Amino acid sequence: MTRIFSFLLAMLVLSSAALAQNQVPGAVPEAPIVPQQDGSAERPMPAPFVLNAQEQVATDAVLARWEQFSMGIHTFETTFNRILYRRSIDNAQFQKTQETGELRYEAPDHGMFLVSTLDGQPSEKWLCDGKSIFEYKFAQKQIDQYTLPPEMRGKGITSGPLPFLFGASAEELKRRYYIRQIQPEANLARPGQVWLEAYPKNSEDASEFQRAVMIISFADEVRPLAIKLFKANQDQHVYIFDLKDMKVNKTQLLPSTWVPTVAEKLKMKVVPVE
Repeated sequence: MTRIFSFLLAMLVLSSAALAQNQVPGAVPEAPIVPQQDGSAERPMPAPFVLNAQEQVATDAVLARWEQFSMGIHTFETTFNRILYRRSIDNAQFQKTQETGELRYEAPDHGMFLVSTLDGQPSEKWLCDGKSIFEYKFAQKQIDQYTLPPEMRGKGITSGPLPFLFGASAEELKRRYYIRQIQPEANLARPGQVWLEAYPKNSEDASEFQRAVMIISFADEVRPLAIKLFKANQDQHVYIFDLKDMKVNKTQLLPSTWVPTVAEKLKMKVVPVE
């Protein structure tokens, strides 16, 4: 269920300077116990790094600009390529799989995420109409419907298969993740691009990924370029967005976009939410 609710709860993309100044250089302060979304208390995971004042200011400036873009999204459409790197059975090397995908979003809580093989066969699909989340399980020829309780409806989609993308404020991102701006290798650096690295602070987010790297374009317009997720099992998921096909607040999505289509070979199953 963690993965289901991470699709809707406050994806893509990624502490304070005063505290960092008061610490011994390189020392990592013990994180305080903080309340979680389910009402429980949890001590955040150890910080993998500590930013100095200058680094914090630079990172905050990037997050503020990203928040302005993210909060201004009303509708969003794009296609993307997904590259999966999975460990082989003998764990000796990665096996590479390439797929294509579509992503649609309408503020605040409607979203569609579809991934297909290169020959056009769907392999993964999620749909949220604001009241339910529909998970397409193509191998089982089944669609699981998770009806959301009233208190969870109308909330922004700020996580999910692609974290950091929609509706998360800079403060929310910093509350959930250790984030810093990083410099890519010289052969990967491009003018107008900014790279962010994020590590989850809580166990729920860490169940989805251990580390994330997001590349943002700050050239002519603010746009997401790519997200790379490092999984706990050492798999790596890379999403590369098509800027030429990206539409931000340029289309009016029809209500039928959010109606799950049930083909003859699929059956709908209502899954109780605990």
